[in-house]
Amino acid sequence: MQFEQIKGFGYKRILKLKEAGLTKPADLLTVFPSKYVFASSKITDFEVGQEARIIAVARSAPIAKFVRKGLSFVKATFSQADVNFECVWFNQPYVKKQIVQDNSYAIVGKIKKVGKNLQIYVTSITLVDKCDEIVTIYKPYNSIPSKILKEAILQILDNVKIEGQISNEFCQKNGLLPLNHCIRALHKPSNQGELFNAKNHAALQMLAFNLATFMLLKGQNSQIKRNRYDDNVSTLRKVINSLPYKLTEDQTQVVQNIINDLHSDRRMNRLIEGDVGCGKTIVAFAAMYYVALSGCQVALMAPTEILARQHYAKAIDFFGDIKCELLCSSQSKERQNEALFNIENGNAQIVIGTHAIFQDNVMFKNLALTVVDEQHRFGVAQRGNLENKGFNTDSLVMSATPIPRTLALTMYGDLDISVIKTLPSGKAKIFTKFVPKSKEKEMFDYIYTRTLIGEKSYVVCPRVEDEESISAVQMYKELKKQFGSVVGLIHGQMNEADKNKAMTDFVNGKIMILVCTTVIEVGIDVADAINIVIFDAERYGLSQLHQLRGRVGRGKKDSYCFLISKNEKPCQRLEYFARTNSGFDLAEYDFKQRGAGDFLGTRQHGEGSIFGGVCVDENLLVKAKSLSEKLIIQGEINLQISNFKYIKGLTLN
Repeated sequence: MQFEQIKGFGYKRILKLKEAGLTKPADLLTVFPSKYVFASSKITDFEVGQEARIIAVARSAPIAKFVRKGLSFVKATFSQADVNFECVWFNQPYVKKQIVQDNSYAIVGKIKKVGKNLQIYVTSITLVDKCDEIVTIYKPYNSIPSKILKEAILQILDNVKIEGQISNEFCQKNGLLPLNHCIRALHKPSNQGELFNAKNHAALQMLAFNLATFMLLKGQNSQIKRNRYDDNVSTLRKVINSLPYKLTEDQTQVVQNIINDLHSDRRMNRLIEGDVGCGKTIVAFAAMYYVALSGCQVALMAPTEILARQHYAKAIDFFGDIKCELLCSSQSKERQNEALFNIENGNAQIVIGTHAIFQDNVMFKNLALTVVDEQHRFGVAQRGNLENKGFNTDSLVMSATPIPRTLALTMYGDLDISVIKTLPSGKAKIFTKFVPKSKEKEMFDYIYTRTLIGEKSYVVCPRVEDEESISAVQMYKELKKQFGSVVGLIHGQMNEADKNKAMTDFVNGKIMILVCTTVIEVGIDVADAINIVIFDAERYGLSQLHQLRGRVGRGKKDSYCFLISKNEKPCQRLEYFARTNSGFDLAEYDFKQRGAGDFLGTRQHGEGSIFGGVCVDENLLVKAKSLSEKLIIQGEINLQISNFKYIKGLTLN
């Protein structure tokens, strides 16, 4: 079976999937449902303001009404047992043709109360068979609508052989469901008990496999490395002393740790973690400079092209006569070929790029050090693919998301950890304020007046487009109408060229108010960005909020972070966030409250779970640690043949 044989899969959609790393139909099975709707759930189980997930029957034909330009709605009456309620869709007139009286539907949406009547503001609705006990809900994936995605997955599910890295024999001995069973049950559960077990067993296997891989990698680091570096300490010290600022004690200590690692007999495999703005990048640059002085190549990989270009611009200034090269997917073919030539022939010693940097066509002459920025955005496989571009390369990874101690000790056993806690002297303060909806206009008036004296602002929205809650596109249109050409827009669905232009215009002052999604979360450094507004702040984990807050206060001017919630008063989490500026304290609090989703890169707007609701908490990590040790003892993990993914193979029959 090929993608072309699946209904609804045209050339553009197939290309999008392949760009996302889904190269064959079976890979779609790694796109799991985002939600499950149970027939046993009653509307009365959910409180006003909560998200309801229920199955109900349409009791009336839908009615569409036009209110004003930009606002229309569709309403229909539904019932569940003896409870009647209305479903409401905003600005989705096409829904009127989709709802048929007396049919059953799986409904997901927020419960509201209008007078004595219940309403659901619908975010998802799916036609179901009356005998369905569980309905799976998928999010659209890389432009593929959820309905088409679900149909494709169910079609593939009947024709695929699934093999996990952990053998069925090991699972049977240790009371685990085989991964084949888990994945099938996640996509097509027969009952709630089966789904519960499948989610938990799949999560446990994934974590245990990763932990075992980490521990084996740690053991590999004892091997004698090929790369030997000259003693360039005095030269590096001169460069550091020439900087317009003095390194903190923590930064100086981490640089020394790295130099000690580079001159040891084992490969360096070090994690630098620190709060937003603590100065990790300059420490990484110092390590890169030290290695380059010995004539070796260094590769720095960033999770986004915006961040890669930002690093490249700074590297040009820092490295002076040492040639730097940039490699990104949006570059022209001619420019890419030039970069590939310089990398392969060793003309470029410092190579900075995105995922493009570890593709098969990238060949290094003598890669000695790899640096990964925002390491939680990359998997072990991607780190491994980059490191394999050289021979026994030294490795440095960085994280601006402070990692809770329990999680760090458990999940990052392959890494030596350096912590930068001290912030540079003279760093601007950031004041965090909760803004009720009633003060929103007053806040925007303030932000606009600040643009007149050269202050820039970010306005962060949780979605690119959303009919119910605030969206980046909608906010951009409103602010553009109000304030004119000083307002710009950037989000993840834009192509790289448009994103780069928007960011460049913001840096250069052509744009003063940048409406965005969390695409700006990682590493964006604009010194005169003073204010940031975060809509629907309760949706995010505290560590992600802290990352967003860290986009301001990067110059010498005190800055402001404005939190806007759907509620008139901040919840306990947001109150804690507003009064706490330490990323380490926030990380510990978030881990205890919500699990490890933020730190494993599995969060979805405030959820700390994986596999549709399994919370990665301390209890699960302890179980995974114990299981990982058994995997190693019993020889289940082989790094020579492992592809670093917990799914070993998905083969269509």
